[in-house]
Amino acid sequence: MLFVLLSGCLSAQSGISTTDNSSPTKGETGKITLQGLTFNTQVQPALETAKAQGKPVFVYARSQVCGWCKKFEDETFTNKTVIKILKENFILLSIDVYDQRSESIDLRVRGTPTEIFLNENGIEIKRIPGYTETQPFLDTINEIIK
Repeated sequence: MLFVLLSGCLSAQSGISTTDNSSPTKGETGKITLQGLTFNTQVQPALETAKAQGKPVFVYARSQVCGWCKKFEDETFTNKTVIKILKENFILLSIDVYDQRSESIDLRVRGTPTEIFLNENGIEIKRIPGYTETQPFLDTINEIIK
């Protein structure tokens, strides 16, 4: 059902170009890099890739002005184990709640950061509203890939 809802979403790009490693950088169209992890920024292509590869989607809802998002990115997205598991087992999708309002509404994002896990069909598996420390996040992603 979520897949159908999101299929009509308009895509938007987020990110700024900077040399600061803790800030998002914009590479190819529809992508953003956060601490070395490259995320899709367009919902529909991410869902299509997930379906084709049979992988779950990790949706990271954030904003550039969110202090808790920066803390999460600095702590969790720099953890080698987290990076490895996310890169190998998930399709990564990041939405900026200010730049991508319709996507945020469709995904029922109420605040930032929010981490949402969808199966390969776009159905929600788990949601983590707000900041979470690295170990509980790692426990969650390990649970999802089992």
